[in-house]
Amino acid sequence: MSVLDAERIRQSGFGQNAMFEAWVAQERPNAPLAAHAIITKGYDIRRACPSVVLCDLYVVPEHRRGGLARRMMSEVARRARQLGARELAITTGVKNEVAQRFFAAIGAKPQQAAVFMMSADGIEWLAAEGL
Repeated sequence: MSVLDAERIRQSGFGQNAMFEAWVAQERPNAPLAAHAIITKGYDIRRACPSVVLCDLYVVPEHRRGGLARRMMSEVARRARQLGARELAITTGVKNEVAQRFFAAIGAKPQQAAVFMMSADGIEWLAAEGL
């Protein structure tokens, strides 16, 4: 398990080459965060348009069941529309039934896909092969 590295997150999320976009919610300035939503942007070559993936949506327990997650998703949807995305991909754990029910309730449809993950060691091994 890796340690949360605030500086690395800052470098990846801000500036001209930002790797993600994030929204946060708090009750008032300087209050702890109540929720966050994080997306990454890509390109759908099949449709010749931008693509958006919701990577993380989190609402702290004491702020759940009050519509905050839905408001966060509304902001994400507005951004996807602004970018010209034709789909919004949403990832969640296979066993996260609460999240699955929420996403179904806001109109998302489950899709089957084979997801392959390569570890950092695998990336290094494959990159070392060259062309």
